[in-house]
Amino acid sequence: MDYNEKKTYRKGLLTGLIIALTIACILMTAILLFVYRSSEVLTPRAKAKVAALSNYIQDNYIDDIDVGDLQEGMYKGLLEGLGDKYSKYYTPEEAEEFNSDVTGEFCGMGAILTVNDAGEVVVLKVYDGSSAQEVGLRRGDIIVAADGTLASSMELSEFTAYTKGEEGTSFTLTYRRGNETNQVKVTRKKVTIPSVTHKMLEDGIGYIEISEFSKNTYSEYIAAVNDLKAQGVRGMIFDLRFNGGGLVDSAIKILDEILPKSRIVSLQMKGQSDMVFDSDDEKALNMPIAVLVSGRTASAAEIFAAAIKDNNYGTLIGYKTFGKGVVQKSLTLQDGSVVSVTNGKYYTPNGESIHKKGIEPDIQLEFDYLGNNMEAYNEMYDNQVLKAIEIINSK
Repeated sequence: MDYNEKKTYRKGLLTGLIIALTIACILMTAILLFVYRSSEVLTPRAKAKVAALSNYIQDNYIDDIDVGDLQEGMYKGLLEGLGDKYSKYYTPEEAEEFNSDVTGEFCGMGAILTVNDAGEVVVLKVYDGSSAQEVGLRRGDIIVAADGTLASSMELSEFTAYTKGEEGTSFTLTYRRGNETNQVKVTRKKVTIPSVTHKMLEDGIGYIEISEFSKNTYSEYIAAVNDLKAQGVRGMIFDLRFNGGGLVDSAIKILDEILPKSRIVSLQMKGQSDMVFDSDDEKALNMPIAVLVSGRTASAAEIFAAAIKDNNYGTLIGYKTFGKGVVQKSLTLQDGSVVSVTNGKYYTPNGESIHKKGIEPDIQLEFDYLGNNMEAYNEMYDNQVLKAIEIINSK
């Protein structure tokens, strides 16, 4: 190899080394950034503190310790540290309940429960074919206890979770109807809850209750509307009084079927460009509309209510809505647990955030059921439904 060849070889080798070192530096920087990002919360000091707390508990706590429970509590605490009640960690068991809200399927007794002004747990609705129906539960029954545990001694969500469980298992339910107290054995069974129910009321006015926005809600809505149209519907009541939200996409798809060309909602998401959703000009529900709302109308249901109100496409009747103007993103982990984190805010067609404020109805009207609470619910004894019929007839 002559001098020039050696010079060229050395130059090429040097260039290669420089490139390799540059790549190595870039990779090292990326790794360090990743490690730094991964350890922002779990710093050495934090890990040492967790270890110290764990050792102290194990050395001093008087009863048996379930390490798994301590770990689950630690994961929950990490999310609670955000100070956001909508960002949560769900254990694998709790995740089943979380997922049932989306799928509309669960194993339980098949009844919707609520809490009255006296703090009593009351049956609001019994689903057809459910265990609750089989044992004779009715709307208005007061739930006293399950397996001896008083329903009023815990949060409604905790009591409801207790009534759910593995298919075929059972519990003893104590309930009161009037002055009579009864006990029945309830066997948990799989229940598929329709999120949309409908019927034709008098004067050709359709009634559609949407209990939540799940993955099946859009198809159920289309079936309901087609049935009512076949019966000659000329006005529509949407009942969202007990709708706590659900899938935003589902609400948007239904609103696209109802509204003419107009703004539905805009979303401001972390790490993404703002997203704007508009209805097109292809379809619209060209008839008078009334929407029933309450303090339990929340999240995706408020997107629905705000879109109708802001576009002047219907009348809102009832109470001010809950006021949840944020959306969550969920991740299912390998062990079946779920983490749900608030990652966006939504704005109504008028550009307003209703978070912690709610939506004021066009007509404020306190609920008053004019029928017998011991009998099956009848929409024609519901004063808010009657007001909606009156409004639609005036259009």
